[in-house]
This record gives sequence, C-alpha cells and structure tokens, in this order.
Amino acid sequence: MELSGTLAFSSGKHGDYHIFTLNFEKRSVWKLTEGECWNDCPKWSPDGSKIIFISNRSGTQDIWIMDGDGSSQFPLTKPGKWHSSPAWSPNGQQIVCCANYDGNINIYLLDLQGKIVKKITDHPGVDYSPSFSPDGQKIIFTSKRSKNPDIWVYDCASGTESQLTHFEGRDYAAVYSPDMKILSVAGLIGDDGRENLEIYLMDADGKNKKRITRNLGQDRFAAWSPDGKKIIFSSDRKDGQNSRLIIKDLADGKEEQIFFDREKQDFEIGAKPIGSFLFTYLPEFILRKFYPAGYFGSERYPDWKA
Repeated sequence: MELSGTLAFSSGKHGDYHIFTLNFEKRSVWKLTEGECWNDCPKWSPDGSKIIFISNRSGTQDIWIMDGDGSSQFPLTKPGKWHSSPAWSPNGQQIVCCANYDGNINIYLLDLQGKIVKKITDHPGVDYSPSFSPDGQKIIFTSKRSKNPDIWVYDCASGTESQLTHFEGRDYAAVYSPDMKILSVAGLIGDDGRENLEIYLMDADGKNKKRITRNLGQDRFAAWSPDGKKIIFSSDRKDGQNSRLIIKDLADGKEEQIFFDREKQDFEIGAKPIGSFLFTYLPEFILRKFYPAGYFGSERYPDWKA
C-alpha cells in the first residue's frame, strides 16, 4: 500500500501520552512534546502548518497549539476548566471542542485566542467529540442525552440539533469524509464484560450504516486519509493490550499495520527491552517477546494530512 503525507498521533501508556509525527515517505518519526505531562488528541490545521492538542502541563486539561514541527507551543485556553476533543473549522479560524465551563460538558466554538464565540449545545446530558463538516455548515458530535451515547448533528445556519443514530450500545467519535460520509465507532459490552468496539460508515443522514471492521477487541480513534479513500484507526487486535495504527483501503478492503522505528516511543515511556544474564546478547526483536504486551504502550488519535 503506497502512502504519502504526514501523520500526527499520540503515543504512550498509563496516561503519559505525547505527540509524534510520522512522515510516510521517509518513515521518519518526530517527537513534538516533552516533559512529565499528558499530551493527546492532535489535529492538523486545514493548511497543515499547525497542530492543536490537549495538554495538562498547566495543571488542568487545556487546548494548546504548536507549529507542525513542534515549535512555538502555547495554550489557547486558560487553566481551571476541563477541555477535550478540539477540532478545526474548515477555514482554520475557529476551534470546536467540549468543555465544562458551566459545570456540565457541552460543545463550544472558540476563536484562536481561546475566547468563546458560541455555546453550541446546552443540555444536562454530556455532549462531546465534536467535528465540523467539510463545508463548515454542520458540527457532528456525541451526546448522552438519550442515555446511550449516540451521534447528533448541529446545523450551524438554523441552530437546530438532530439525532442520527439510536444504537443500544455506545456510538461515538464521528467524523466526516471529504464527500460527507460519516465514520464512527460503536460498541457493545459482551458476556465477558469487555466492550467490542468496531468502526462503521454511514451516509450524512445516518442511513445505510455499514460495519467496516470485524475484530473481537478495540477498533477506535478512526480518521480519514486526505483523499477520503482510506481510513486509519487504532486497534488492539494483535494482542488485546497494545493498540497499533492500521490503515484500511475502503475500495479493496485491504488492511495494513503501520510499522516504523519505535525507538522514540520506547524511550519516552521507559519501554526499551533490556536483556540480562543469559539474555544479554539476544536481538531486540526476540527480547520483546518476553515482555508483557502492555509494556510497550499504544498509539491513538491519528490525524493525517497530505
């Protein structure tokens, strides 16, 4: 599978996540954030020059922004409130996110100075994971107002909200494709008490919902390729503990795990395999087999720019 462009994603374990980028042509990995803090949910700006992300380095979970190479990092929001799931408007002038400004988690529209432009939702139920449509006319989000998390849409022109899904389990984290298809994650709790998460595709009106992954485990954090022909997601299908990034071609159904030099990730989370005694001289790929699966952390929240 030929791939091009640059991927932003977070990697780590036990809440210690940092932002990385991966250039597909060179297979080179860059670590953009540092320190003993949690950095997550990266999103490229529409022009590909900047990245917004979540960080708790100031004490609370705030929205930060940085250049695409990791330089010029600064907070957009002030400490004291909880923020999550930031996403750019198509023109790059505003950011939609969820926050608890009034004690409840609602969807807000912010400018690039972090000021509230508009409160999008106002409901006692939790509203989260917002994302703009490509034309900027709609904001899709997840809401718990009907008890189970379902997908809702806010019409920016009329200010009305409509429910798209009525799933008995969780249905959340929806994103639009360039041609207005909707990708979402849905899951049910199995008899073993573990939730099986799969990725679904549906039309803009919520119809023709189709399951596009099949795995007894966690397929989530789904995003589109820049051309809308592939999806990228995080899956623990290999060992049930480590989540790795997988690309799926929607035309032929082929899947491919993204392999790259994980030295920077292993160093960040202290997961470098070390041999001792009789194992001192074993190659690293063999040493890895003697470690528990969760030792090497996970990748999540991929965002792909051309």
